Amino acid sequence: MVHRAAAPLQIDGVLAEAAWDRAEKAGPFVRSLDGKPASATTEARLLWDGENLYVAFLAEDANVSGVFFRDDEKLYTSNVVEIFLNPSGDSSHYDEIEVAPTNALFDASFSGGPRKGMDLSWSSRARHAVHVDGTLNDPRDADRGWTVELAIPFSALTGMPKPRPERGDRWKFNLYRLRQGPGQPGEGQAYSPPLRGDFHALDRFATLRFED
Repeated sequence: MVHRAAAPLQIDGVLAEAAWDRAEKAGPFVRSLDGKPASATTEARLLWDGENLYVAFLAEDANVSGVFFRDDEKLYTSNVVEIFLNPSGDSSHYDEIEVAPTNALFDASFSGGPRKGMDLSWSSRARHAVHVDGTLNDPRDADRGWTVELAIPFSALTGMPKPRPERGDRWKFNLYRLRQGPGQPGEGQAYSPPLRGDFHALDRFATLRFED
């Protein structure tokens, strides 16, 4: 269930607005391959208003690190959180948006089914911010984790059945985290685990429902 925010949210990576306290918690994520408990806690929260889907990730991490600092680099080869959105539920047109601890963003759209018709030129136009509770890329200290905040405009999403959702509408979606690279365990996490080595497992997507 995704509750409606009474006012637009400030995208700064700090979940200070009271609306985030009201948001339903999605998680904790589990290991993507077998659904067992993950090595570090990850949860997400979602909200919406007339223009945007708001998404927050809270990722526990004792050593927050990232190697990509520019948008649309291969973020999926390092530490990253991801949301996949299939508004129509047709298992054909869907969008992928990723954010790294460095606040770099990767986005792509797909048409024709899993991994088919990839369009890397597509832009989600998402506003995004990261807050690191610790020190980025410094293994000498112990970090607590990192938080991502996104505002994704409905007008940018592909496969929308109408310009914006209404109360009671349902979308297919999934949420992921990758922990990989130096000092990380090499682990995929998911809200709804695909139970195989492919995050594009549309048949394993969960359902979100827009409510007041």
